Amino acid sequence: MAEAVAPTRTAEAAFKRPRYGRSMSLPQSNALSFYGAIAPFFILFGVFSLFPIAFSFYLGFHSWDGSGAPRWVGFANYASVLNDPVFLKAVWNTVVVWFWSTLITVSLAFVLAYLVNEYVAFGRNYFRIVFLVPLLVAPAISAIILRVFFSSHGGIVNGFLGALSGDPVYWDWLGSETWIKPLIVLLIVWRWTGWHFIIFLAGLQAIPRDLYEAAKVDGAGGRQIFYRITLPLMAPTLAFSITNATLGGIQIFDEPFVLTNGIGGTDNAGTTLGMFLYGTAFTQFQFGLGSAVSLYIFAIVTGLTLLYHAALRRRAL
Repeated sequence: MAEAVAPTRTAEAAFKRPRYGRSMSLPQSNALSFYGAIAPFFILFGVFSLFPIAFSFYLGFHSWDGSGAPRWVGFANYASVLNDPVFLKAVWNTVVVWFWSTLITVSLAFVLAYLVNEYVAFGRNYFRIVFLVPLLVAPAISAIILRVFFSSHGGIVNGFLGALSGDPVYWDWLGSETWIKPLIVLLIVWRWTGWHFIIFLAGLQAIPRDLYEAAKVDGAGGRQIFYRITLPLMAPTLAFSITNATLGGIQIFDEPFVLTNGIGGTDNAGTTLGMFLYGTAFTQFQFGLGSAVSLYIFAIVTGLTLLYHAALRRRAL
């Protein structure tokens, strides 16, 4: 009987099972390359994002005009801002502009996307391009175009109204306390409807057609299909769209600034929080007050976003 040959160390090493769960570390050269590759992102993020946020929070409790050492004032900046009637009016103007611009923009974009998705079989890319063109125009240029339309002397709208009435019309649309906010809303709707339209059209096209066919087989009508299938499945897309409209509406600056020549209109009827922040920090050089205003804007945006998402989750339950 042949004797069994004992396995050599080489054979034992070849058939040895690897041990899982042991932490694996990169060689030092690879680790340095890895950290060197991701370092630029973290450096830029820290310099241009984290530091400005932290410094703004710091300035909110100090008085500083941009030179010298900041002086500690505690919560005086926040109290001073709340007692400023221009700030309170800016809050009201911003909420009005945000509410109506978001309501009209999102509703109009959703209706247009639904109609194109349901009744346009060919050439949908044409509608994508057409509705997206206003967004490619700079906000300042868009506001200048609107000023040309609604100018009190030689404006296209006044010229059209004068042609209808037979008498010259010199209505000061941009100087009116009543009309300045609707004009800002009109400009926002014109610029951003196409962007929301593209988002909604993509969401509608992502809904499986089998659901619609099964609902029709079961005898569901068009209204039932819309409320029971389309609208619930579009809820996440609607949430994304409304959240972005809220973020942009509360921070609106370019459109009202150009429309009112940077003065906020008659009796600050067109002053928004963004304009008030700009004037406080970069015109009056009260950076502490400006930082307090920025934190109030952050609180308003966060509060509105949380309220909407809470309502959306409650509806889903």
